Amino acid sequence: MTTIMRWLIIYIAICFTVSLIGIKACSAGTLEEVATSPNTFAACKTVDIASTAYLLEHGLATEANPLVAWSLKVGGWAPLVFASIGVYWLMEKFKDQPGAKPATAVANGVTCIAATQNLLLIP
Repeated sequence: MTTIMRWLIIYIAICFTVSLIGIKACSAGTLEEVATSPNTFAACKTVDIASTAYLLEHGLATEANPLVAWSLKVGGWAPLVFASIGVYWLMEKFKDQPGAKPATAVANGVTCIAATQNLLLIP
């Protein structure tokens, strides 16, 4: 698959995810609702994975997380994508449990900061 085709697929995937998940997270209402929404995690994680792939493929960065770097060497992108889907599923399943909102807010903060940092590195 050519590089242009690969990035076109990633772009379409991001647009699809933002359409289905990101808009719902952004229209959630209050800042607290957006910060504690599993949908915010899904939108930021999608951007994080796509931007990481771009940066790594173009030699603009190296993976700083040793666990993710190992995962990429062992299984490519599939383990990271499936783990992210699993985290999203757990967030959705337990979102009404005590302590879920603060935990989700922390995960969202970390993921959205990583995605933003990646986007800032793209020339």
